[in-house]
Amino acid sequence: MNTFRLERSLTPRGTFTPLAWELDNSSQLHEGEVRIALDRVHVEGTSFRQICQEAGNDEERIKEKIKDIVIRRGKLHNPVTDTGGLFCGVIEEIDSKYSNEKGLKPGDEVICNSSLAGIPMYIDKINEIDKVYPQFTAEGYAISLPGMPIIKRPRDLPIDLLLFTFNESGTIYTVSKRAKDKKRFAVLANNVIMALIYGYTIKKSAGEDAEIYCVLDRNTPVALKGEGIEEIKKKIFTEVRYVNMMRPAECLKNFEGTPQMDMVVNCADIPGAETISVMAAKSGGTVIFANFISNYNIALYVTEATSKDINIRCADGYLEKYDELDFEIVRGLAPYFEGNLVPREKTITGGQRSEVDREILEQYNQHNLEEAEDFIAASPRMRSVLDEIMSVSKYDCNVLITGDTGVGKEKVANIIQKNSRRKMQPFIKINCASISPNLIESEFFGYEKGAFTGADTKGKIGYFEAADNGIIFLDEVGELPMDMQAKLLRVIQDGEFLKVGGTTPVKTDVRIISATNKDLEDLVEKRVFRRDLYYRLNVFPIKVPALDERIEDIPHLADNFVRKYNEKFGMDKYIDEEAKESLASHKWPGNIRELENVIQRLLIASSSDAVTVIDVVKELDGGLLGGIEAMLPAESDQESDIDLTSMVEAFEKNIIREACERYGSTRKAAKAIGISQTQLVRKKNKYGL
Repeated sequence: MNTFRLERSLTPRGTFTPLAWELDNSSQLHEGEVRIALDRVHVEGTSFRQICQEAGNDEERIKEKIKDIVIRRGKLHNPVTDTGGLFCGVIEEIDSKYSNEKGLKPGDEVICNSSLAGIPMYIDKINEIDKVYPQFTAEGYAISLPGMPIIKRPRDLPIDLLLFTFNESGTIYTVSKRAKDKKRFAVLANNVIMALIYGYTIKKSAGEDAEIYCVLDRNTPVALKGEGIEEIKKKIFTEVRYVNMMRPAECLKNFEGTPQMDMVVNCADIPGAETISVMAAKSGGTVIFANFISNYNIALYVTEATSKDINIRCADGYLEKYDELDFEIVRGLAPYFEGNLVPREKTITGGQRSEVDREILEQYNQHNLEEAEDFIAASPRMRSVLDEIMSVSKYDCNVLITGDTGVGKEKVANIIQKNSRRKMQPFIKINCASISPNLIESEFFGYEKGAFTGADTKGKIGYFEAADNGIIFLDEVGELPMDMQAKLLRVIQDGEFLKVGGTTPVKTDVRIISATNKDLEDLVEKRVFRRDLYYRLNVFPIKVPALDERIEDIPHLADNFVRKYNEKFGMDKYIDEEAKESLASHKWPGNIRELENVIQRLLIASSSDAVTVIDVVKELDGGLLGGIEAMLPAESDQESDIDLTSMVEAFEKNIIREACERYGSTRKAAKAIGISQTQLVRKKNKYGL
C-alpha cells in the first residue's frame, strides 16, 4: 500500500493519487521518490482538444488553461475529460530509498511512463505548444512516485513521436499480441498519427498479408502530409475511408458488401465510433478500445442488442515489454514522419475545427452525465456551470455552491451526488438556518442516552453518523454558529466527532457539499465565519448565476415548468413565443423559484390552452393594462368596434403613471422607459397625470 504514497493526496486525504482531486506537488522528496525537471509534456488527445476548444485555440490562453489545472489540482489531470498524459525530463534528485534497479542518476534524460493523472507536478512556465502531437515544452518539475516506471530516453528516436507512442503503450501491446493469426482488420481513428501507429503495429504482428482498413473521421485534422506519409499509408493500409463517425447508421451504409473484420481497433475519441466498431466486427471477432473516451458501455449495449459474440478488450496493465515494443514501432515509423509535419498553425483551423470539437465534446459530456435531472443549460454561463459540475462530481472533494436565493443551488448538489462515486450511499440534506442553535450539535452529531433532560433513553444518531460513506449537503452554511463551525472543522480534519454526552470518538467518512447565498469571504473578514473552515469547504467553488445573467435559459425553463405542471394538473397548455419573450425581458429578483411560481399561476389562471403575452403582462405588471380589458368587446358582440387608438393611449397612460410612481422624478422615469424628459412631461400633461 505504501507504494502509492498516499500522503501526496491532499483532497481527499489518504486516497490513491489518480483518484485524488488535489495532490501535494511540493518539491521536497518523500521516501522512494524521484524529482524530474520537466522538458516535454504529452497531453492526452481528448484533454488537449477540450483545452483548445475552451481557450478558443488561442495559444496563450491554452497555456493559461493548462497551468490553471496544475495550480488547482497539483497535477495535470483534466477534470472535464478525466485524463492525463506523459512527460519526459532530466532527473534532479533521487531519494536514497528509491529502488534504483536501472542505475539512474541525476542528469539522466528519462521518460516517466505513468499517467499524469497520478503524478504531482509544478509548472513554472510553458514555452511552446505543439498542436500536432499534442505536447508542450515547460519549465518546472514532476515527482515520480515509488513503483512508477522510469525509462532512459533513447537519443536516436524523436521524442515527440516517442511520447505519443508511449501514451498508447498498453493498447499497443494488446493489439500486437491479439493480431497474430488474424487476417482482416479495421482501425477507427480521428488522428492520423494514431491510425499509423496502430496500423503499423498490426502489420508487424499479423504479417504482410494482413488486410487493414483505416476508417478516419472526416473532420480529422491534417497533421501529416507528404511523400513519406503517403508511402507508409500504402504500405500499411489496404484502403483508407473518411466517414462521419458521429452518425454511425449513415457510416455503416458505406460498408455494405464489405466483409466483417476479425479485429477492430477503436482509437477514435468520438461518440458513435463504439457502435461502428461493434457492427464492423464479425461474430467471434475482437474489438479493442484504445482510449478512455470511447463509450465502452455503449459498445456492450450494442453487442447485446445485436446478439453478437464479440470479445471486447481494453489495454493490458503495465509490462516491461512495453518499452522495447514502443521503441521498435517508433524506429519503423520515424523515417516516414521526418519532414512531413504540417506547420502547427495550420493543424487547428480556428472556427470550423472549434465547432467540430465543441460538438464532439458536448456529445461526450451528454453520454457521461448520468443524471442531470431537468437542469437547463442553454446559455454559455450555465453550460460552463454544467462543465464544472461534471468535472467535480466524480472526485471526492468538498464543494461550495454560491448564488442568490432561488438560483437552484440544491439542484446542483443533487446532480453532483447522482454523478458521484457515492451515489448509492446516503445523501443527507441539512438546512443550517432552520435548526435551533440549542439543538444543532445534537442534530449534527447525535447524543448518548441520558445526555440531557428530555433526551431519548436510547440515544440518537446524528446526521454525520447517518451519512457515513455518503454525502452531506449543508444548505445556508453561512448561518452556522461559531462554536458549531469549530466542531464541523474537526470532523473535516480528523474524520471523527463526539456525540453530545459521549467520550468515545465516532469515525465518519463523508463528502461535504455546502451552499450559501452569502459572501463567506466577507463573513470571514467580519470574523463571523472561520477562515480555516472556509478553506476546507471551498475546495471546489461553483457559482450559480442569477436568472438575469442567463436570460437565454428562460424560455427553456418555462417549457420545462409547463411540462411539469401539465403533468401534475392533467392539462395540455402551452406558452406562446411572444409570451416567452416577455418572460425573458422581465427582471427576476427571486430567480428560478419566482419564475416557476409565475408559470404555475399563469397555467392555472389561463382560460385557454395558450398562455399569451397579455396573460404575462397581467400577471407581472397588472397595473399597466388598467382598463384595457374593459374596452374590449365581449366575444358575443360581433358588431362592436374596437378603438385601437384609445386602447394604445390607455396603455401608454398606464406605463407613464407606473414609471412616475416607481422612479419618483420625471428624469429617472423618462430614462427608464426610453424617452426624453421633455416628452415625458408633455405626455403627463396630455393624460392629466
